[in-house]
Amino acid sequence: MSGRAPAPRHPWRQRWWAWMAMGLVVLGVLLASIDTTPSRGVSDERAFALEIQLKCLQCVGESVAASQAPLAVQFREEIDSQMRQGRTDDEILAFFAQRYGQEVLLTPPSSGLGSLIWIVPVVGLAAAVVALVALFSRWRREVGARADDADRELVAEELARRGTAGDPDSNDVRGEGDRRG
Repeated sequence: MSGRAPAPRHPWRQRWWAWMAMGLVVLGVLLASIDTTPSRGVSDERAFALEIQLKCLQCVGESVAASQAPLAVQFREEIDSQMRQGRTDDEILAFFAQRYGQEVLLTPPSSGLGSLIWIVPVVGLAAAVVALVALFSRWRREVGARADDADRELVAEELARRGTAGDPDSNDVRGEGDRRG
């Protein structure tokens, strides 16, 4: 027996079920917010869904849905015409991409080189999270390793001297007294 007290359990580890429930709620909200616009037929909702995916080539930073430029009006008329012809959303977007180039699409393609636009941020974010977790765990180990028994005794003596040793809710480390507010 080493004489060391067992490491205290962290409250967030004990309440893993609460984190799981929160994750399920977030997933439910995300699934509920999925747009269910029709992909066939003629409707204003479908037309608008297509218009917001196309960039107005005469305007800076506007979609065809938001623009009143003559070219945007022509795009909207072409979308309506192609919907009446029974074309799918993908066929309509491919028509505009073929005629005006890929830069007309506001949503980059999810295949080929365009897939990098979707993958790189996710991989970068995951790498940053892993790096932060590794850094904080290493930092925590180093801080714990630097404190020896003498340091722990000094802290316990000072807490006892200030009368806060038995009060875990007390944050009065600097001796500022009662903080009412």
